Amino acid sequence: MPSTFVLETLGAEMSEIAFFDTRAAFAMRVGQLSSLLYDQMESCLVSSGLRLRGYTTSIVQTLHHAGPQSITELAERLQLSHQLASQRVRWLVGEGFVTIDRGAEDRRRRIVTLTSDGSAEAEKLQEFLPVLQSAYADLFDEIGLDVHRAVLDATAALADRPLAVRCDP
Repeated sequence: MPSTFVLETLGAEMSEIAFFDTRAAFAMRVGQLSSLLYDQMESCLVSSGLRLRGYTTSIVQTLHHAGPQSITELAERLQLSHQLASQRVRWLVGEGFVTIDRGAEDRRRRIVTLTSDGSAEAEKLQEFLPVLQSAYADLFDEIGLDVHRAVLDATAALADRPLAVRCDP
């Protein structure tokens, strides 16, 4: 049975709008789920003593394991728009977790590097990620679906046969 949150926030008001309570609203619902996950991850991060925002953890994780990268490389690796990657990196710069320097060979490239504070935060993140993995496992068990696997499968299926092909009558 859906929670009160789901009924009030995602259901009742939106069911009045045609197709919002159908699979046609799937992309919108995935976006809402993503926002909800990031919002709730914030409190988990804070409880674990981390100062990172949820939406920056993938950038920190990438820099921690793969080393300094250009914003373009981060965007491509994480499948983010360049603009979104830049916004997230700017937040990390503002918090003192990363620096941006011009590339040695190509001065137009902006190379993002973890600072000592960023590296310390990345180490804390390594301790937090198994906790997050366990929390997601609990969620997936509760709803009877490995959403992570389903998202990977859906991504692969759309790469093989895009939505535009599926919409073609």
